[in-house]
Amino acid sequence: MLEFAGRHCLVAGGGATALRKTNDLLAAEAEVTVIAREMLPAFTGLAVRKLCRDVCAKDIDGMQLVVDATGDPSVGHMLAEACQARQIFFNAASDPQQSTALFPAVLRRGPLVAGFSTTGASPTAAAWLRDRMEENLSAHFEEILLQMRELRSRAREQIPQRKARAIFLRCCFDLAMQLDRPLTENEICTCMIQQESFAYDEP
Repeated sequence: MLEFAGRHCLVAGGGATALRKTNDLLAAEAEVTVIAREMLPAFTGLAVRKLCRDVCAKDIDGMQLVVDATGDPSVGHMLAEACQARQIFFNAASDPQQSTALFPAVLRRGPLVAGFSTTGASPTAAAWLRDRMEENLSAHFEEILLQMRELRSRAREQIPQRKARAIFLRCCFDLAMQLDRPLTENEICTCMIQQESFAYDEP
C-alpha cells in the first residue's frame, strides 16, 4: 500500500479497464493523466488530464506510477522497459508478470483500507473476498475504529507500559466488537482497570 495523494500517475488506454484503474487512482487522490486515441464517454466528467493520442516512452517522465491498459503487448513492453529504466512503478492490466505494482480489490470503511490480491491469478476471486469481508463487517465498524484511534492516543498519554497499553486496547476492541458499538466511558474504565491489574502484577 502506497500513499498516492497528489502524486502523478499515467494511465495508457481509454477503455473499460483504463476507466476502472483511473477511478481507483482518483479514489486515492492521485493526479492522473490519461493518454489514448479514443476514450469512453465516462472519461469526460473525470478530473484527469486527457491527451488524445498514442502513448510514448517520454510520457512517463515525472510519473510515480504508470498503468498500461491498452491491451497492446508491444505498448505494454515499451512502457515496462521505460519504467524499469527510470525505476517507476508499473502496472500491466493484461500481463501481471510485467507489473511491479498491483491493484488489489479494495474495501474502504472509514479509516479501514483492506486490499485483496491474487497477484493477477483471478481478479474475480479478489473481488469475491472483498465482498465477503464487507458483508461480515459490523455496520458500526467505522465508529468503533474512530473510537479506537482516540483511545490509542489516550493510552499513549496515560499508560506508560507498552504491554499494558496493548492489553487495554485489545480489551476495548474485543468488548466493542462483542457489543457491536463504540464503548461508553464506564466500559472504557473497566478495560483500564484490567490493564492496571496487569501493571500491579508485574515485578
